[in-house]
Formats: sequence, structure tokens, C-alpha cells
Amino acid sequence: MNERTIDFAPLFKFSYHQYKKYASFVIGVMFTYFVLGIVPNIYFMFRAPATPTFSSQVVSFIITLIQLFLSFGFIKIMLFLIDDKPVEVTDLINNFRGFLSYFVANFLFIIAVAIGIFLFIIPGIFIFIRFQFYPYFILENGDNSFIALKKSYMLTQNLTLELFLFTLAVLVLNFLGLLLLGIGFIFTFPLTTMATAVIYKGLVQESDTIPVSAYRL
Repeated sequence: MNERTIDFAPLFKFSYHQYKKYASFVIGVMFTYFVLGIVPNIYFMFRAPATPTFSSQVVSFIITLIQLFLSFGFIKIMLFLIDDKPVEVTDLINNFRGFLSYFVANFLFIIAVAIGIFLFIIPGIFIFIRFQFYPYFILENGDNSFIALKKSYMLTQNLTLELFLFTLAVLVLNFLGLLLLGIGFIFTFPLTTMATAVIYKGLVQESDTIPVSAYRL
């Protein structure tokens, strides 16, 4: 396979264009996701007992499960919006069909990244970069967790450095969003999630240059 590249300027230009196009809807989705998924987690984190009890662990698991379920729906909505597909806020919760695969893949992904981080950090970064696109294969193809992870790994070949730079850009943008009293996160998080979806589209088309022409203005 030839050397592959990610053109960051057109990637984020297209993502910004789509965000601006659906801004009011995206903000509404972000607000719903934040209230239902993030706020309960933050609240519990500050109110949890110093010594975990069985009941606190059960509550923590349920809250985490809800957040994970909503994150799956959020990824789906951003994936649809880059293709101008019709979506509704209810698409945050209309994702029971693929959620089990997403849950298992997410668990394996986090464990693998954590082990990699423990092993001198670099392996964890590599694992994150190569396997991060598994949700999209589950959403679009209905792949099981193992197939989705495998496809992500295989299709990111010869793109590791480019994806590393993209990951850094995502971290910086979202960090800046959080610094602005968290308000900027309403913009940066959907924007970077859309950009990730655009990269996924280039991966499945096995394009040498990402984004592909359909996602360039």
C-alpha cells in the first residue's frame, strides 16, 4: 500500500461546516448527553463513599453503563450528520441492537490501552490509535466486537503517525474547550467526533488521502 496521509485543513474545515450546518441540533444533543450521561457521573464521583460499598459499586456501574450507552448514540449521530442523514435526539437511545458488541469492544479496548500504558506508555498510545475506530464498524456494518476491533487495526496500517498527530489535535482542541468554563467543549467535542467519523470513511474506502473527495469542500 502507498504512503497514506491525512489532510488536516480540509478535514477540520468540512467538520466545522457540518457542525455549523446543524449547530442548534448538535448543541441540543450535547446538552442532553451532558445532562443524562456526564452530570450523574460527576455528581456520583464527588458523593461516592471513601470506602466503596456493594451498593455504591452497583450504582457506579449503572451510571457508567448509561454514559457508555449514550456515547454510542452520540457517535452514531455525528456519523450520520457528516452524510446529511436525518437524525433525531432520540437516536441517542435507539441503539440497543449493537450496544452489546460496543460494550464488549469498549471493555477490551480500555483494558488493552491500560495495559499498554503500563508497559512504558507507547504501546498504549499505539493500541489506542490503531483500534479506536471500532464503534463505526459496529454502527454501520453490525460487526461483532472482535471483528470491529480487527477491522480498525487492519485499516489503519501505514497511517499510525498521521493518526497520532490527529489524536494530539483532538486532545488539544477538547482541552481548550474545557478551559473555556467547559462551554467550548460543546463545540470541540462534536467537531472532533465528526472529524473522526470522516477519517473512518476514508479508511473503509482504503484511500491514500483522507478525507476523500466526498468530504472536502
